[in-house]
Parts: sequence; structure tokens; C-alpha cells
Amino acid sequence: MYPMIVEALWFILPAYVANSIPVNVSKIKFLKKYGKPIDGGRKWLGVRILGDGKTWRGLITGIIAGILIGIIQVIIQPSVKSYLPYLPRMTIPLAVMLSIGALVGDMVASFIKRRTGFKTGDPAPLLDQLDFVFGAFFFAWLWSCFIEGRWQGVFEDMIGYDRFFVIVIITPAIHLFGNFIAWIWKLKKQPW
Repeated sequence: MYPMIVEALWFILPAYVANSIPVNVSKIKFLKKYGKPIDGGRKWLGVRILGDGKTWRGLITGIIAGILIGIIQVIIQPSVKSYLPYLPRMTIPLAVMLSIGALVGDMVASFIKRRTGFKTGDPAPLLDQLDFVFGAFFFAWLWSCFIEGRWQGVFEDMIGYDRFFVIVIITPAIHLFGNFIAWIWKLKKQPW
């Protein structure tokens, strides 16, 4: 089971990093000017589209950080392959898609939360913890289908259902722990 967890985490790492960076850069002074909401304060049917928590600063730094982690993985993968021969192959385009997908998934969840009456920062169990995972997988799957030129069997070749389920099971605990640490460091207003 241990190798499968490591393999799953290896695959999803760019998405994890992309998703965690926006809150971590929110207090950096020289980036403050980029903290404008992506939705520009606009409303749809009388409700904010995304809210103040989804900023250009977070989107851009999240994507960059996820890609940088992917580049590091590409560089070190040959040396760790002898210890973990079944690691999913990381590529820079895959890291890009995982990173973008994670943040788009998070924005979709924010959009859903606004439509259902949740305010920025209100907890939505499982939606808050898995939105970025499903976004990351969807974008990675689309990219893999495009590269492979086929739709069937691509998901299994990309990561496999067993690793996917490991990610879905362990991500909520990792996400809650990370948010708790960010709350202790006063990066988040709520510990969830």
C-alpha cells in the first residue's frame, strides 16, 4: 500500500502545490497589488460570481508553483525511478494541466458555493477538499486524451483507478491538516 500512496502523491503533487499556494502568498506585500478578484466584483443573478477569495495573484502564483514542482519532478524522476519503478511519468505539460485544473476546479467549487448561499470561507465538507483534485484530473485527462488521440483507457494509462481512489481518500485529511497549519500561521481566517 505504501508504494501506491507515494505513486499517487507523486502524480497529484503539482495540483496540491498549485492549490495551496494562493493562501500562502496572500500576505506577501509586493504581491498585494495583484490581489484583485478574478470576477472583478461582478455578480450573476445578484450574487458574486466567485468572491474576493479567488484572486489573480493566487491563480498566477498557484499555476507557476505547480509548474515549478512539475519541473523538479521531471528532473529528479530518473534518479528515483530505481527505488519506485511504477511512479507515474511526470511531464511539464502534465504539470501545467494539473496545476491549471486544480485552480479551475477550486473556482468551480467557489461558483457553486456562491450559488448555494455559502459565503467566502464557509466550510463545504468534501467539496472544499476535493474540488481541486477533480479539476486537476479532468484537465490532465483531457490533455492525455489529446496527446494519445483516443478517449478509452487513457485514465487507466495516466494514473489508474486504484491510485485515483487513494488520492480521493487521503486528500481530505491532508487538506484539512494544511488548512489548520495555515490558520495557525494566520494565513487563513478559518481552520478549514
